[in-house]
Amino acid sequence: MDLGRQAKLAKNTLVLTIGKISTQCVSFFLLPLYTALLNPMDYGVVELLSTYAALLLPLFNWQMEMGLFRYMLDARSNDSKLKKLISTITNVNHIQVVIFLVLFFLIQFFIASPYKYFLAIQVVVNIYLNTLLQSARGFGKNDVYSFASFLSAFISIVLNIVFIAGFRMGATGMLLGIIISNFITIIYLIFALKLWNYYSFMLFSKKDLKDVLHYSLPLIPNQLSWWVVGVSDRVIVSNLLSVAMNGIYSVANKFSTMYISFYNIFNLAWTESCALHINDEDCDTFFSDVLSTMFSLFSAICVGIVSCMPFVFPIVIANSYHEAYFQIPILMMAVLCQSMVGLVSVVYTAKKLSKVLAKTSFIIAVINIVTDLFLIKFIGLYAASFSTLISYGFMMIYRCIDVKKYINVKYPVGKMIRFIIVCAISIYSYYSNEIQLQIIAFVVTVIYAVYENRSFVLSFFKVCIAKGKELKLN
Repeated sequence: MDLGRQAKLAKNTLVLTIGKISTQCVSFFLLPLYTALLNPMDYGVVELLSTYAALLLPLFNWQMEMGLFRYMLDARSNDSKLKKLISTITNVNHIQVVIFLVLFFLIQFFIASPYKYFLAIQVVVNIYLNTLLQSARGFGKNDVYSFASFLSAFISIVLNIVFIAGFRMGATGMLLGIIISNFITIIYLIFALKLWNYYSFMLFSKKDLKDVLHYSLPLIPNQLSWWVVGVSDRVIVSNLLSVAMNGIYSVANKFSTMYISFYNIFNLAWTESCALHINDEDCDTFFSDVLSTMFSLFSAICVGIVSCMPFVFPIVIANSYHEAYFQIPILMMAVLCQSMVGLVSVVYTAKKLSKVLAKTSFIIAVINIVTDLFLIKFIGLYAASFSTLISYGFMMIYRCIDVKKYINVKYPVGKMIRFIIVCAISIYSYYSNEIQLQIIAFVVTVIYAVYENRSFVLSFFKVCIAKGKELKLN
């Protein structure tokens, strides 16, 4: 196997990780601040608006930024082609923004929420921000993408501290911080990418627009389906239970969100690598090896978070959000399934099979919403967690089977069985509320994580020793 592909994948992953890891950690450790100064109602409002923004965005930007990224990969060495692509999609973005603002102006009289204008601004800003972020990836400038992600999160965190802790602005302060940080990130990306060299208001290519739309339009139902699976639970919880319960559910999701954010960092590099090497002769072996390695890593992180929660949760989360504790293991298993879905789904992206993505995503969206609505009257908040797990679990099984039509991937069955055993021990101790069992489960989890990732750990120590010797000689 060509080790250069693995080295490039590792390098891209490292660059993207640097931009995310510090802000994710800081954001996580600010949970005590948020839960202490924001009541569940305010926190639920912020999360609900973010949920609505996630729903509106694909309806108005038509997922064109993803099509832009995919076609930029094929045109990296052609500046003229890149300029046509970026100019065409950005000019269409202007039209999309106008359409959205006109429709918003017409319906805003029927919206009673005092936060409705924050929602409108957030959608507009994200239309441009998403295009710029995917342009950075399309150029292969993962360092720019990484720093932009870092900048957005860092400024948002700082402003949240100022507005929430300093000025006690509550939900308004948190929403304002998100919008300002995104706007500053847009300015950074324009200068970092020197966009003036790749954009012309007068340049428009019907052919490029047709190609991008052919790829991106099927992603709209795909993205909406993921919205249903990922965040519609919060809408259902807010309306059938309460906005405060949505705040509690959102806090429970913060731990699984932190996990999936780290996975998404890898997936950005993995998507690019797969698209560039999907036609290599040994693609099957390369894909299978990466999948096996990543399952070892992400399964260990998943069960590790669950085993740590009995000790961490009471420290970082206010008592008013205590009900969130019981949802965490279910949501962690759900996002592990989601990460496995993502690992195999890059094959569809590499082969430009966006219609296949849309079809399978729609199926699990229906499963999610029906399960959620059916169970919520019987088990309350647990319905949201279980419907998410069931949906991602079904999707994982379906796509792992379906992807074999396009690539002969071999799954690490032995690793999966060992994970199930350790996972069962960890979850049993979690709900037992017995400190002795929880300590034993934590030790078992550490042993499991080290054993499954021993090759990675040994390689890491070898690199550290080699670097240490170099520094000593210098």
